Amino acid sequence: MDWNELGAVAPAALAPARAQAHWAAQVISAAGETLLRHVPDTSHTAMAWDAGLAALVGFPIPGSDACRVALRVRDLTLLLVDAGGKAGSELPLGGRTLAQAYEWAAQAVRTRTRGGHARALVHPGYELPPHPIAGGGRFEADPGALTELARWYANADLELRAFATRTPGASAVLCWPHHFDIASLIAVETDAAGEATKTIGVGLSPGDGFIAEPYWYVNHGPEAVDPELPVLAAGEWFTNGWMGAVLRGSELAVAGGAAEQRARLRAYLASAVEASRNLLTSPSP
Repeated sequence: MDWNELGAVAPAALAPARAQAHWAAQVISAAGETLLRHVPDTSHTAMAWDAGLAALVGFPIPGSDACRVALRVRDLTLLLVDAGGKAGSELPLGGRTLAQAYEWAAQAVRTRTRGGHARALVHPGYELPPHPIAGGGRFEADPGALTELARWYANADLELRAFATRTPGASAVLCWPHHFDIASLIAVETDAAGEATKTIGVGLSPGDGFIAEPYWYVNHGPEAVDPELPVLAAGEWFTNGWMGAVLRGSELAVAGGAAEQRARLRAYLASAVEASRNLLTSPSP
């Protein structure tokens, strides 16, 4: 897959579409919470990007007719995907409520599994930013903005998968339904039990309460105390509530065409990850 040029819709103008997609993706999270075995890191509620479907997809729901619940972002459509990765049933969400989306997904899974999974979907229970959808409002699909949002996720998945492949200790690339970011976590150091004690997170947020536009981030844990922050090849250091290197979507989109955008992102990632490793390994002042 090639990099999708960004900027057809200004990054700062994507917030409404991002909020709609975030709430729609909760159907996938609820399917994981209700129908999959729970794991400590809650990744049973997470999603991956499927480039062929241009969709966020949940983990396989087991059974003789295994399936996955998915969300095609560009037109805000729920999908039921079979074991071969083919989308069968689908539900455009425009004009529908979240309750209707939950009901459709539960029924689609029930039908696909011949009653093997016949349960109402239950959300994991974490809080999301307030939105009319939560109170019975109806989804409103904005194809232009949603298509641009899908480009951000597609590019992020493409770049993060390449990054994880070449980076020892990097986790699988997942989209997390609470913050709606897509990311990989690098275990820099582990304890005797194999648990990570020092980590670097690398990912894309589609925007949130800290920064209203899509942005790339590289953060580290535990956070350094009063560190001297080095100059980055691109982006900036963010320290308002959490510490990390940030590349705002508006800075990336104006880099030029697809090749120039990708080059700026890679320069940012290389310098931000190196800086984060140094912050983790440098002695405290």
